[in-house]
Amino acid sequence: MALPYIHVGAFTRSAGLYSALGKQSQLLNLKPVKKITFTFDPLSENGVVVRNLLNYFYLERVRETNLNCVLKTKIVSTRADPTVEVDLVDGKTLLYQAKHLQPLEVLHSFNALVSSQVKAEAASEDLPKGKLAKFQMKR
Repeated sequence: MALPYIHVGAFTRSAGLYSALGKQSQLLNLKPVKKITFTFDPLSENGVVVRNLLNYFYLERVRETNLNCVLKTKIVSTRADPTVEVDLVDGKTLLYQAKHLQPLEVLHSFNALVSSQVKAEAASEDLPKGKLAKFQMKR
């Protein structure tokens, strides 16, 4: 006599850490940001987090969202903790002390606090031309 098959858990697996980082990097938007300062000590083992974050913020697609945003990197040799300081246009400042954080946590928090302030661009601005536009006008 066979035992009945009972499935426990999800049918699909998550795509993993790299997929999650890719999704969060697609959501990055620098429109409400005036300046971002990355500070780290290259000899410290905790500086790896900020160096990895630099790769995501220096992507061309991300930088093109706000050409007036200044991305500044401070390399110190004082064994200071790695930090990311974000100055917003409205005068507020966010400070991420990345000593015990992972890049995914910082990107997720940045997207929740900063990138979510950007208003969604209206897709209705780009009206199609041709037969479809004439059909829509008749309605």
